[in-house]
Amino acid sequence: MTPARRVRFTVITPTLAGSGEELTPIDYMVWQNEVRVLDQVKIFQLLSRNPRLESYLDQLRKSERLEWAQWGGYAQSYASEKIPFASAGLASTWEKSRNEDLYIPRFTRSAGRGILSGSALKGALRTAWLLGSLDDVTTESLWREQAKPSRLDGVLGRPQFGCGDARAGADPFRIYQCKVLVLRGKEKPSEWKPGQQFVEMAKPGATFDGRVSLPEKALEPIRLQARRWIGQNSEYAAISALKPLQESAEKVARAEKELAPESLLLPLGWGTGLATKALLPKANTPEMRMQFGRLPGIRKGPMPDIPFPKTRRLAIDGAGSASLCGWIRMDWL
Repeated sequence: MTPARRVRFTVITPTLAGSGEELTPIDYMVWQNEVRVLDQVKIFQLLSRNPRLESYLDQLRKSERLEWAQWGGYAQSYASEKIPFASAGLASTWEKSRNEDLYIPRFTRSAGRGILSGSALKGALRTAWLLGSLDDVTTESLWREQAKPSRLDGVLGRPQFGCGDARAGADPFRIYQCKVLVLRGKEKPSEWKPGQQFVEMAKPGATFDGRVSLPEKALEPIRLQARRWIGQNSEYAAISALKPLQESAEKVARAEKELAPESLLLPLGWGTGLATKALLPKANTPEMRMQFGRLPGIRKGPMPDIPFPKTRRLAIDGAGSASLCGWIRMDWL
């Protein structure tokens, strides 16, 4: 393994690397196109000797959202964080949304500061290396036998990846709306699945600085697998006929072509899809499509004329953009 070196991760498309924490609709209020996270400790200290305390506690127990007319002043004066929407248009979308859509997954934090956790980075790098090191024949063979991790280690060894937490620069986060796009076929229009979600994501251009060490000769397999994923996304975008998605896929493909010799691109975190997290062979024969259909949670096998999976989760900024999730670039410093 090479010695740990300083690196900078730059966000290409909206990215969420979370810890499972989320904001409930009573943890925040929206004011002036921002999500204002309530500092509940300060609010309770303020109300501790105030007759309004019982009323506030009653709201927290029974309400799905805090009433702005009654408690909006706290969002203005007692916010521990202010997270802007990706565009002003999303604030009005939020106002019209169902309460069940208003639970906001959060980016991982440490000591109050956003981080790309070392475990998330290590997982993304190792998965890309693993899949980039296998050819199509070996991938299909391992998939057919439902290979366990120990079997993969026997094929490729067990190289060590070293990743520390990467800390965010200034003002990295925005609130995006996320929806799932479904392909229905090359001759049919794509459609949105019912439902939506608001998500705290690192915005394009945000940076995270940390330290990484890679196994020798790991760079090329990772870059190879990134090109494969980019090709899959480009194919998906072309079939979708959704112009903002096509522009997002072109942006990622262009970023890959412009990489410095030792830099790399990879998908990371929430919303990047099954293909970036699992060993999946090409579903280009009737037999393989039938086997895919036997996977848990998949009712039908892949359609012969569209990529598998036929869904992608997209980050919507409310200003006309619909982006792929989770693409970042790693540069050595």
